Amino acid sequence: MARLTGEDPARLLALREIAAAGRQRHQPFAPAPETTAPGTPSLERTILAAALRGLKTRTGLSLAGLAERTAYSRSSWHRCLTGTTLPPRRAVEDLCRLADEPPGRCLALWEIAESAESGRTTRAKTGPC
Repeated sequence: MARLTGEDPARLLALREIAAAGRQRHQPFAPAPETTAPGTPSLERTILAAALRGLKTRTGLSLAGLAERTAYSRSSWHRCLTGTTLPPRRAVEDLCRLADEPPGRCLALWEIAESAESGRTTRAKTGPC
């Protein structure tokens, strides 16, 4: 596949991963709809949470163990790993460090999820005000 000039490879990998997940749901890929029911995680946040759960498994730590080694509580980690909330960027970095994982892919997934939830992706498509 041709590489886009100036694009971060980790971000492109994350975008491909999200697009593939959208196809598996038998839906064309689209940003999180604005009509998503409250409390329903976006596709982007769901994929990020799955990636973070994989890292947590690799660390062998429990939620309490993560809480002891980071600045985030056990309940905060639970919400982040289930996709209930978008984790802080620093939490993603901390988990990558604990799992000895280069942070590029997970941070790209985080940026995509954060941008979809903030509405920046939909505003960018509609153009300037």
